[in-house]
Parts: sequence; C-alpha cells; structure tokens
Amino acid sequence: MTRAMAHLAKGEWSAAVRDHPLAPVVALEALLAWLAWGAAVAAARPFRLPVRLETLLLANVAALAALWLGRAATGTLPW
Repeated sequence: MTRAMAHLAKGEWSAAVRDHPLAPVVALEALLAWLAWGAAVAAARPFRLPVRLETLLLANVAALAALWLGRAATGTLPW
C-alpha cells in the first residue's frame, strides 16, 4: 500500500492500481474524512461521521482480506 500511495502522490494512477487495487479507494476515503473534519471545524460544530465507523472499518478489512486472499491464491502478491 505504501508504494501504491507514493505512485498516487506522483499522479501515476495505473502504477498505483497495479501495486494495490484498493489504494485509490483508501485515498478517497482519507480525503473525504479530511474534508468532513475541515467542514466541522469551519462550522464550529462537533465532528460526526455520516456512517458508523465500525461498519466502514469492517468493510475495508473485508475488502483488503479478500484482495489478499485472491492474490495469494493466484500467486500475484507483489513480493
């Protein structure tokens, strides 16, 4: 994921997806959380997520585990 995020930072989208297909999704989630937090600070109100954090984290873990298992089964792990 670190290499994929470095590729995203340089604008190398295809390389990022090749290294880790979920990197753009995680980057988008981080961007949305940062924007929501910034809006809450600007409005001087408490920061609240629109969804339960546990549900979002569980979905991310499930997607990462499925990707890892799929790559392990097909022999396409990046190391």
